[in-house]
Amino acid sequence: MFGFDIELIRNLSSGEEKRLRKFLDDHGLRFEGKPDITVLVKDPAGRLIATGSLQGEVIRMVAVDPSWQEAGLSGIVISRLVEFARERGMTRLFVYTKPESADRFAALGFRELARVEGSVVLLEMGEPGVDAYRAYLEENRAVGGKNGAVVVNCNPFTLGHRFLIERAASSCDRLFIIVVEADLSLFPFKDRYALVREGTSDLANVTVLKSGAYAVSPATFPTYFLRDKGSEETAAIQAKLDVTLFANLFVPALDLRVRFVGTEPYCEVTGAYNEAMKSILPARGVELFEIPRYALDDGTIVSASTVRERIRCSDWAGVRRLVPDVTWNYLNSSGAAEIISRIQSSRTRH
Repeated sequence: MFGFDIELIRNLSSGEEKRLRKFLDDHGLRFEGKPDITVLVKDPAGRLIATGSLQGEVIRMVAVDPSWQEAGLSGIVISRLVEFARERGMTRLFVYTKPESADRFAALGFRELARVEGSVVLLEMGEPGVDAYRAYLEENRAVGGKNGAVVVNCNPFTLGHRFLIERAASSCDRLFIIVVEADLSLFPFKDRYALVREGTSDLANVTVLKSGAYAVSPATFPTYFLRDKGSEETAAIQAKLDVTLFANLFVPALDLRVRFVGTEPYCEVTGAYNEAMKSILPARGVELFEIPRYALDDGTIVSASTVRERIRCSDWAGVRRLVPDVTWNYLNSSGAAEIISRIQSSRTRH
């Protein structure tokens, strides 16, 4: 009827990526990440008129030429991406889009999770979705008292994390440690989660939880996991989105009154996240409690990135000074050998 061609491309050529980047830029979007599949829709003359990409569970970079808005191309793009995902056993998808496009996705069965006015909206479709995750949180809810939370990646668990958690636990009645579940860090989630649980097992008022896809995930805060962090503006918008979702979901489900965070003097992305919390959480009834970074007697700031750098340099005496016994024992186990080898043969990641 309209005479357009639809292409599904797994690996974009340099020419296709260049063309896509320009099309997205013309429509107020930015090319990010490394898509698993990209849909390109072209008119009879071969001009690009619509696109969308899927990376992991996240649909991104959906754009349609305004002159083709009545052709239903966004629905076609999304349908092709959903079909591709379902053929690979994926039952839940997220879409990261501009506010003016949110209604279009809602009509396709997506449900809004959070938005940053004028910038971005995050929506979800499929199962297990946010309702199942909310039920998981509510099962662990502590009734009454001052409930607090920290969100940590622990890549790996350090004395700095232990210091933050110990200080936070002493400042509230129940502390929820939410461990980032996205498996995009050098140390896998199952190991990071186990280290946090064992490393805090002596703290009676602490509960360790999995973040699901709802805190510092590729859906909510993709810049956190990218080597090329992108623009400061992008990081700030994504940080606001993630914090807004935290306020929408975690705060009521766990009856949170305070969120604890370590000060961030070095990482711009984490610094943007802290600023987002300062601007959003107090207005939602949540106190933000900043705890100074833990430092050794010689002034060395203890961080996971410093641990990884010292592993890379085989500075094991330096590593030992930065990690608790549980992490040291893990690093000396056969289970960590492959990870250590990978760190020592490549650049470190956040």
